[in-house]
Amino acid sequence: MEEMIALLLIVSLFAGGSTGLMPEKNRAEELAVDPTQVIEEVRISADQIITSQENVTTATQLLAALPEREDKYQVAIYDIKDKTGQYSEIGSMVVSQGATEMLITALIRSRQFKVLDRVNLSNFMTEQSLVEQDRTTGNDGPATGELTGAHYVIDGAITEYQIDKKTGGLGLVIAGKGGQQEYAVASCAVDLRVTDTTSGEVVWAKSLKKEIIGERISFQVFSFMGNNIVEFESGRGKQEVINLVVRTLLEEAVYKLSISDLL
Repeated sequence: MEEMIALLLIVSLFAGGSTGLMPEKNRAEELAVDPTQVIEEVRISADQIITSQENVTTATQLLAALPEREDKYQVAIYDIKDKTGQYSEIGSMVVSQGATEMLITALIRSRQFKVLDRVNLSNFMTEQSLVEQDRTTGNDGPATGELTGAHYVIDGAITEYQIDKKTGGLGLVIAGKGGQQEYAVASCAVDLRVTDTTSGEVVWAKSLKKEIIGERISFQVFSFMGNNIVEFESGRGKQEVINLVVRTLLEEAVYKLSISDLL
């Protein structure tokens, strides 16, 4: 039954999502197809169907190069807050609000830690409460009293943000006349700390700052690392650029933590 449902979904997709009635001849032809064969062909073609890409930076390779640690420390992750106080013209926050998720991904990619999610702790507690209150059937749900404890807490904040257009130096020379080259600079700083959960002592802390420079490609439009565009007049694209900086900083911080004498 499940295979037939999957087959019908596949047929619907290839038919442009139509849910109308098929002509009887077409229906007979579809029903004559082996669903297992069709599903297997789709699985084999997964590489051609999938359009998403891994969200990586140049710093991701540092994490991939680390040898996996067998004796992993258990680290609890709390919110990485935006403390820059920067808002766009329409009142929304400019700096990424996904820094916590970026940090968790970086820690997992490093293969050095057992990562404990404390940001969504209320969700886990709700599931455990449902079990304790006998609101689930049979033995469904989590076992209570078995949450993994943390050796360390990792938290921090995005503490600086700036994106500017600058002019400097002799740039292009046109018809023998020197000019000034216009470029853009996006910068951001992240502060992270590691706290011992037994003593409460902060045992490791880093403040990392990074700038990336964008080249002007047309009127008020600058290209950062080839793909990230900022239009300074409208403010469009600013967040995409700064998100790239934040992810890179967090990955480099995790790398520095992983090779430190602390762990």
